[in-house]
Amino acid sequence: MPVLKPSAAFREELAGYLLRKGLVTRGILDAAMAEQRVTGEPLGAILVRNGFLARADLDEAKISHETALETPEAMGGTPIPLPLLERHAIIVTGLSDDAVHVATLHDESVAGRVAARYYPGRTVRFSSFVPDQFDEFLDRVRRAQSGLEDSDPVEQLVSRAVEAGASDIHILPRRKTCSIFLRVDGIRRLMDETASATAATIVARIKDRSGMDLAERRLPQEGRFEVEHRGRPVDLRVTTVPSVDGEIIVMRILDVERVQPNLDRLGISQVGDWRRAVDRRHGLCLVCGPTGSGKSTTLSATVREMDRLGRAIYSIEDPVEYRMAYTGQVNVNPAVKLDFARVVRTFMRADPDVIVLGEVRDEETAQIAVRAADTGHMVLTTLHTGSVNGAIDRLRHLGVPAHDIKSLLRGVLVQSLVRTLCRACHGAGCAACGNAGYAGRTAVSECAVFDEPAAVVAAAKGARNWRSLYEDAVAKFHAGVTTAAELRRVFGSEAKGVEQRMPAPRPKT
Repeated sequence: MPVLKPSAAFREELAGYLLRKGLVTRGILDAAMAEQRVTGEPLGAILVRNGFLARADLDEAKISHETALETPEAMGGTPIPLPLLERHAIIVTGLSDDAVHVATLHDESVAGRVAARYYPGRTVRFSSFVPDQFDEFLDRVRRAQSGLEDSDPVEQLVSRAVEAGASDIHILPRRKTCSIFLRVDGIRRLMDETASATAATIVARIKDRSGMDLAERRLPQEGRFEVEHRGRPVDLRVTTVPSVDGEIIVMRILDVERVQPNLDRLGISQVGDWRRAVDRRHGLCLVCGPTGSGKSTTLSATVREMDRLGRAIYSIEDPVEYRMAYTGQVNVNPAVKLDFARVVRTFMRADPDVIVLGEVRDEETAQIAVRAADTGHMVLTTLHTGSVNGAIDRLRHLGVPAHDIKSLLRGVLVQSLVRTLCRACHGAGCAACGNAGYAGRTAVSECAVFDEPAAVVAAAKGARNWRSLYEDAVAKFHAGVTTAAELRRVFGSEAKGVEQRMPAPRPKT
């Protein structure tokens, strides 16, 4: 097992490593250290929480310095039951977004199967076993798991969902029982069946923690609450739906520290083009796609790459999903008539450099976004369209004049998500992927960058010098990233005969 180093020495080593690798700037590091002097938190935890560093990069930095991961996942709590740890002499030494690090005194193949079962979707990697630390590790796990047995059933449910990498929890009442589903990699899977009485208790606790009216079962309600999972905050957005068998509960999981990949990790093939578009001083950039296509994740990853210390960045969202340090974030609030258009007008009087709108929904918002872009600001927002040409048409339908579109539009990124083949079994199905054959998702995309108004006019007429969304998906199929079946699931009849279709060449820009 890696050996812990004194915190001050480790902080200096970590800071130097991050600077050498170009993962953070000196300004970001200084800001994090200033915050550390106030909060006393580990430097790495501050960088991850503020969105300046991906947790996977932090874990890699720690492992490269032969240092144990400082997260509670690595050094304490684990979903692996205590009897299995004792029987097979297993220590969990580290955890990142894509890997679990374990050490064992016995058979590595057995330890690997155990770890894969309880950490689905993560690669199992082995560290050296240090006998002196085994008892200490078991004591920590014993305390953690004994506490979990007595914990709130809602927190147990959320913990299981987070460990499985779920994005949503669905609680569906039936006549005699209640079904609990998890949505993992875009697919809903049955997790458990429970008695109606037990489910009623869980539903009541969820509504109470979400600030809902417990007595109201006839009308839909919305709320949110936060739990702590292995030392990090997990935000849950809750919706109730009245049904003939009782209230359906849908909880959207926002595991903020885990879902902060940088742009390079999203799978956007034309990420360099997108960066070039958003690096302009002013104009309008759009992220487009259907609901659930990862638009918000891409938008937040884009903003995280910006100089949040040197530029004034403001965002208006419905609601704010991912908190971001050194940015002004505002929630839409219809109760006090605080809508997108009103907030953007306020932003324009607050000395902004970048304005982020969660979504352009109506003509008024479209007009104010264009006005902001035309007065020297970079405006980033999303639209529900499926192509670059469709985005231009949508702006027209929202009443944006053609001359404003061609003079202000800097870039359009259209994306969807496809499941990726499990790296452990390459699609055959194994314990690591829950026998699904897939583990994780990646973006398929098309991106257009407009350096002059004539290029926008040409695109509006159907001209294209970029790879389309579907062509990008075909290229990823031929690269072995995903499967033909997955393309047919996402693209429907358009993907018929995908096995015979060769990938389109990457257009010259």
